[in-house]
Amino acid sequence: MKITSVQLGNVVNIVGGGTPDRSNPNYWDGEVPWASVKDLKSCSINETTETITEEGLKNSAANLIPAGNIIVATRMALGKAAINTIEVAINQDLKAIYCKKELDSRYLLHFLNAQSDNIKSQGKGATVKGITLDVLKELEIPLLPLDEQRRISAILDKADAIRRKRQESIRLTEEFLRSSFLEMFGDPVTNPKGWVEIKIGGIAEIQGGLQVSVKRAGNPIEVPYLRVANVYRDRLKLSEIKTIFATQSEVDRLKLIVGDILFVEGHGNPNEIGRSSVWDGSIETCIHQNHLIRARVEPNIADPVYISAFLNSQGGRRQLLSFGKTTSGLNTISTSNVKYTTVLLPPIKLQNSYSTIVAKIKSSTNRYQMSLDLNQQLINSLTHRGFRGEL
Repeated sequence: MKITSVQLGNVVNIVGGGTPDRSNPNYWDGEVPWASVKDLKSCSINETTETITEEGLKNSAANLIPAGNIIVATRMALGKAAINTIEVAINQDLKAIYCKKELDSRYLLHFLNAQSDNIKSQGKGATVKGITLDVLKELEIPLLPLDEQRRISAILDKADAIRRKRQESIRLTEEFLRSSFLEMFGDPVTNPKGWVEIKIGGIAEIQGGLQVSVKRAGNPIEVPYLRVANVYRDRLKLSEIKTIFATQSEVDRLKLIVGDILFVEGHGNPNEIGRSSVWDGSIETCIHQNHLIRARVEPNIADPVYISAFLNSQGGRRQLLSFGKTTSGLNTISTSNVKYTTVLLPPIKLQNSYSTIVAKIKSSTNRYQMSLDLNQQLINSLTHRGFRGEL
């Protein structure tokens, strides 16, 4: 099938939005749903965090968008798009896209999702990234016959529904673990059970990582290493592992062992600094780079799974966030910050009991995650083939 591509601006109409005066109470908490980037949580907008009144709508640049159109972020949440299933007004960080008769809205939604990274890369701004209207209008979209667009959309919708089910399964297991943590240990912020408070440096050896540099190519040992992209909150992602050249003494000093806690030392998002997970020994000989920090706890006093969970809770995250410093757009913490972070220390048997629960739940979560990863690969393949007319 011969595919014709056109600029998006030729097959859609685009409308902007605005925000009513915040100081006027007559404009807010009315019957009109008012969408902002906070409401782009999935591929559909079924409700909004805030509402405005008819008066607020009339006296602002906000526009009322009929259900069934595409809402896309042009500022802050670049790359996100959704279809509104209800009539909504939108703010100035969003644009509504009305498809002309030759373009199906769900087909366009899948196209925009496939273009997410491209859209993000064109963002401009020192602190908050945004794109111009021309960026959207100049996107080249394959214009298949309308029936073919709908057929492709139906295939991608089914694959996406499976993906959402996998995500929900993972969310439920994570919610169960959070509930178990609170039930066993209480609120980590208020410490209602009166657990002993101790600095991490008092129960663990803290170690920075190896700086990645082309100058290391002359070192004798090529060894796998973990980086920020491998460490998430109580989860490791090991699908892509890089290697680095090191000396034997560096490998001996930095080799990870099962139970080591890995912290993210530097990240562009301040809320992600200090996120941690526990090394599971998946790679026999592995070290870590300098944007990760390792903590090796004394096992007779502290269980690493519990300590990591505490640090990923509000009690730990608030502390680590308060330590953060920003240089050239990178938010960082230091090994000293980790040492002086306070954790609550329940009896070791209780910590171990929680660790056992986590191990059982993680086996299910890992299966869900593997299935989700495979499903995402399938969606990527279907999307690529669909927009080439090969489905």
